[in-house]
Amino acid sequence: MTSSLGSTLQIDRGGVQQALRMALAALLAFSIAAMLHVHNAYWAAMPVWVVAQSARGLLLERGFYRIVGTVLGAAAGFGMLHVSAGHPYALLALLGIWVALNAAFTHVFRGVLSYGAMMAGMTAAVVVLPSVTAPEHMLALAAARVECTLIGVVVVTLVTGFFTPHSRRGDFYRRVQSLAADAQAFAVQAAGGVAATQTAELERRTLAGMSDVDANARLVAAGSVDGYRRLRHCNALISASIAVMAAGSALRARRARGAADADAVQRLAEAETQLVAACQALMAEPRSADARSFGPKATQLAPHRDWQRGCTHGLVSGGATFAAAATGYASGWPAGELAALGVCIFSMVLGSLAAPRVVAPKLLAGVLAGVLFATFYRFVVQPHVDGTGTLVLSVAPFILLGAFARFSRRTMMPALDANMCFMLGSQAGMPAAGAAEILNGAVALLLAAALVGFGFWLAPDRSAERSRGFARAIRRDLQRLLDDSRPTGDWHARSSRRILRLMLDLQRAGRQGEAPAGLLAAANLGHAIVALQAMAAGLPAGTDRRAAIDAALQAMRGFDADPPAAASALERLAADAREPALACVARDAADALRSGAMLA
Repeated sequence: MTSSLGSTLQIDRGGVQQALRMALAALLAFSIAAMLHVHNAYWAAMPVWVVAQSARGLLLERGFYRIVGTVLGAAAGFGMLHVSAGHPYALLALLGIWVALNAAFTHVFRGVLSYGAMMAGMTAAVVVLPSVTAPEHMLALAAARVECTLIGVVVVTLVTGFFTPHSRRGDFYRRVQSLAADAQAFAVQAAGGVAATQTAELERRTLAGMSDVDANARLVAAGSVDGYRRLRHCNALISASIAVMAAGSALRARRARGAADADAVQRLAEAETQLVAACQALMAEPRSADARSFGPKATQLAPHRDWQRGCTHGLVSGGATFAAAATGYASGWPAGELAALGVCIFSMVLGSLAAPRVVAPKLLAGVLAGVLFATFYRFVVQPHVDGTGTLVLSVAPFILLGAFARFSRRTMMPALDANMCFMLGSQAGMPAAGAAEILNGAVALLLAAALVGFGFWLAPDRSAERSRGFARAIRRDLQRLLDDSRPTGDWHARSSRRILRLMLDLQRAGRQGEAPAGLLAAANLGHAIVALQAMAAGLPAGTDRRAAIDAALQAMRGFDADPPAAASALERLAADAREPALACVARDAADALRSGAMLA
């Protein structure tokens, strides 16, 4: 039976078994909440669809942050109701601000922590929106929301946790090692004189792979103390790999012009030493000497903080939530509260994704399916429900169908939204309602999904503008480095992070082939700036040597406006320089400017 059903829905045997376990978890969570007479018991089944994961550690951590986010959101909702003191529009404005902050945090926090921020925003809306018109229900709603979340998380963990495999961290770390080997291969080819055009594909592929593993490292580490310990070593290995590639690229330029390369060879050797140490620490046993000897001197990547996208997402989600809630309250529409809740949830979910325009049509399809099934349930099934037993049996077929749809390759993505909207729209466990109330609820959810979904779907594609923004940020970092007379080692951490974010953004937008040439040039220009500033340190003003160094640094200040002109000025200064070391570094900077064209 499972074989034929799986073939029809394009689910393998393992998927069928997972679907059955998920259906059992959702039905069990709903049954427990219903037997305990928890208000809005259908909320208990909803965590099951989103907490269940492919790896056990991720399941546990996601469940933990769902509980934390729910409790925090409920507390925030109480606080808003207390502060607003019966002023509905002030209350809705506070809710909009809270939603905006947590929506922004989904792009600032990394890993599962961002899910906790999302839940904090949504839960506050669940508590606040019904309380605008019925404040006497505030405490019951908040308590029920927390209780349902606890029930759902505990049940899905117990039912599916033992069958969920551990994260395949070993395979992930071997992939990181493979990318480090690719970085070394690139450096060997570059140092050996292989032309940049011939190594361009290896450079792009290696950097793209590093950006991908960096984006997934925290998810792989989730739920494991050892995983988080190795996360730091993974971070350092990626940073060292980029340093090795940049050093190899700089050495190629030195040798191409026949310049002395002793210090460039030393730079490459030091970067490779860091890479080897990071690799050994990443793969070492927790208590081994390699794991302990990898000290704080290792260069790390700068933290990933996408404030620009976070602010945009926050403004959109917070503003949309306030506008929808205020409009619903002013209109007096009975289902306005549900529509506003839908706008809040859908905007936070879509805005948190890397490619919301791609997912928006699937969300619309899922919401439509969920609402249609919920409407059918409320019209045809709910009036005949009498008692807890028949209530559980009444939702069982819908939950089972939703579980199989969740694991079908045909319907996997929209099924998540369909399952959530069915539970939300069916009001399972509540008394049967009249046709007007049922249709109003259906229209409210569909309207919210249409407003948000079409808004994201039809929004202009700004991926190219974001990519240019990353390039501008790299140039700004270099300008700040020029303005800092006593720079620290943070410049490499920042430039490496910018490169990875640019590559990741291009991948997610499906524009991998548009990566600008000479990305490593930014790291090499930064290295040249630091080298010149180190030469100038301690030299009194007015000496010929200090004047020559200052002239080189001054020539670089115009690189943003006209990289070729800045490169030509540096080459002229190098030709006139009396000190070979200064001439060499100036030419290094000129090479970086010409090869990268400063990511124009």
